[in-house]
This record gives sequence, structure tokens and C-alpha cells, in this order.
Amino acid sequence: MLACAAEVARAVHRRGYCVVPHLFPQDRVDRLRTGLAPLLSRSQSEFTRLASGGRRSAVHIHNVIAKSRAADEAALDPMLRMIMTALLGADFVFHAGAIVTVHSPGCSAQQAHRDDASFYSLPRPRMPLVITAAVALDAFTAENGATRIAPESCWWERSRDARDDEYVAATMPAGSVLFWDGAVFHGAGANVTPDQTRRTLFLNYTRGWLRPQLNHFLAVPRAQVLTMPAALQKDLGYTASLRSLGECDGLSPIEYLREIARCGDGVQEQLGQAEARVGSGSADGRAETPPRQR
Repeated sequence: MLACAAEVARAVHRRGYCVVPHLFPQDRVDRLRTGLAPLLSRSQSEFTRLASGGRRSAVHIHNVIAKSRAADEAALDPMLRMIMTALLGADFVFHAGAIVTVHSPGCSAQQAHRDDASFYSLPRPRMPLVITAAVALDAFTAENGATRIAPESCWWERSRDARDDEYVAATMPAGSVLFWDGAVFHGAGANVTPDQTRRTLFLNYTRGWLRPQLNHFLAVPRAQVLTMPAALQKDLGYTASLRSLGECDGLSPIEYLREIARCGDGVQEQLGQAEARVGSGSADGRAETPPRQR
């Protein structure tokens, strides 16, 4: 098992991605589908609403760990964790966390992006900082919009973009897992099928040392944080960065904390569910130009 994890890690380092066919057996895929069904059931009505407004994007449901225990089994898979350890070190932590996406028939292609674009100030190429594991809950085919990846783009300089003919479709059967370096250009393809929905569970991680030394979210009482000046709230991490690092279901951390204080701990399951988020990427998806100060 350890040798297999090392082989996957070598492939990701070399080409930027690797497909592990049938990593999850069918019974586990069935449990994931069943357990995530309450979240997935919301996606079609949300897609219909968006399509009526001219948007045909996939529906992204973020913060799945807080909204369902169904993803736990996937995140605890021994082989998946060995691969993440080989790529990011044993102290890897969630970055964007667990995300469910639903690509319904008619979904447009996703804009190509890099998942590690938040770290725009660091030079390229560089060591992997973000790794995504995409668990196929349905088969990925070219027709239903399988993720398209530009191989070896993790080694490119910042100034180089990928041409359309440099992308390959990461096709794979249900239960397979696609691992990729956040530095590679990628994006979902268009779902041109009349009746095939493609569902994916994303598990997105970063290196354990990309965080403050002290865990201020636990060290300082929440009630105390709410009474502090905005500048101190910012210093403790209760604002999102210029690249939206630190946000919670589309809200700034302090707004999220106010909702918890108003409704009680445990409301996290409901926050962000009024509208499933529609995003351009599994993690960040923003263009890699330094943000302007406002």
C-alpha cells in the first residue's frame, strides 16, 4: 500500500495529476451517494433556478464536513491519507475542505484555473501547496464533463497559460479518485449529455505549516472576539484575506461568528444552504493576478 501511495505521488509530482481507478469499492460509493443524498437533492432545483437566469454552472455545496457525516468515510480512507502524506507531509490539513459538486446535463464548461492561486505572491514552479482528491460518485466521461487537466502545467512559469489543445479529459469509472496538484490548470468540461448527471466529492488539502503558530479560534473565547475592535478581530483571523482565504460558506469569518452567536453552535449545518454556492473551482478558481488594495 505504501509503495502504491509513493507511485501516485511520483505521478502527481511529474505530471500534476494521477487517476487511481476503483480506489473506492461500489458499496462505499453507494454509501456516499445515499449519505450525501439530502445535499445532492437540492442541486437540481438550484441548477434550474440558475439556468433560468442564464447561468448554467455546476452547483457547489461547500463545508460538507459540517453538513453531513457521509464524507467522513472517504476522508478517512487509509490509501487516500497515505497519498496525501506522500504529497503534503503527515501534518496535512483541510484547505477548502470537503465539497460536493453536481454537473447536471447542460452545464457549461468551467473556466480553467489553479487551486493554489490564493498564494499568488510565491514564485512558480514550486512545491505542491494544495492537493485535491476528486472522488467520482458517477463515471467521469468526456460527454458528461469530466475534469480537464493540462498535464505538467504545475511546472510552468507564472506567465504561461494553457492552450485548449493541451488539456486532457480525466475520464474514470465511479469509485475512482483523481488526485491533482493545485498548481495545474484544470476545469470541468461541459456536460453535453441529455440525461447524465455527474456528482463529485472533492477533498481539498494544504500543508500543515500554512497556518498561524497559535490557534486563535480556540485560544480566545468567541464571545470576547465579538466585543473586540475590528482591527483586533482581523489580527485574530476573523476576516477573509484578499484572496478570500478564511471565508466560511461565502461569509467573512466575523459574519459567520455572529450567525453562530445569534442562532447557537450547530447552525453551521444550515449556513450557506439557502443557495448552494456556484463557483468556478473546487477551491479557489480566481485568476492569478495580485489583487488590488481597496
